[in-house]
Amino acid sequence: MENKPVLNRREVKRQKTAKTIKGAAARIVIMTAVLLIASLAVLGINKLTDYIRAKNYRALSDEEIAYALVRGEEKEAENADASSEKRLELARAACSIVGKVNYFWGGKSSAAGVDPAWGELREVTSSGSESSGQVRPYGLDCSGFVSWAFIQLGYSFSEMETLLGNGTWNQWDRSADIAYNDIRVGDVAFMNRYPTDQGNHIGICIGFLENGEPVFAHCSSSYDNVVVTTRGTAFNYARRPNIFN
Repeated sequence: MENKPVLNRREVKRQKTAKTIKGAAARIVIMTAVLLIASLAVLGINKLTDYIRAKNYRALSDEEIAYALVRGEEKEAENADASSEKRLELARAACSIVGKVNYFWGGKSSAAGVDPAWGELREVTSSGSESSGQVRPYGLDCSGFVSWAFIQLGYSFSEMETLLGNGTWNQWDRSADIAYNDIRVGDVAFMNRYPTDQGNHIGICIGFLENGEPVFAHCSSSYDNVVVTTRGTAFNYARRPNIFN
């Protein structure tokens, strides 16, 4: 039988120290990896959060949306004219797909009601976006959402293109400047004034908060869905679609 070597106290202490150092090093490596993964996750969250904060708007709850619609109906009753019924119908149509349709750069729809193509995985073929070339659930972009909402009033796609326009530039061109104090349900608002090289965003006024602030339904890239939000810095220019003139 082979005899095991007898270790002196110094060697035993050295081996224990080596094991302790090796264990500590392993724990440091693991903790570093965990912190790195957590940092990357936070970076992604912060990027989205910063984008939303840059627009400085807040998404409304279902209860707030319901209240805003009622306030919109009340204000239209005070200023009723030939366009009031269509304005309220437009607001209801816009709110009917809140939280149900993804943002899709270049997304359009001529459907009356829910488009069966929404949610299908498709490549983003329109250029000019960080999402271009990616495969995403099909939905609407901001101007496509506005076009779809107006189609729900009974217009065909070609009629909508003529009366309202397709794309934010055409929708700007087929609307007129109004003061924010004069905004009504169904009016639209833009982020930037044309001509602009900064891109643009559009939403539909669907009602008002208790303090009288208008709120807007829009298909938001930052929320990746249709939302109703406060004005923030996303809706700086109020305009009245020619359809209502």
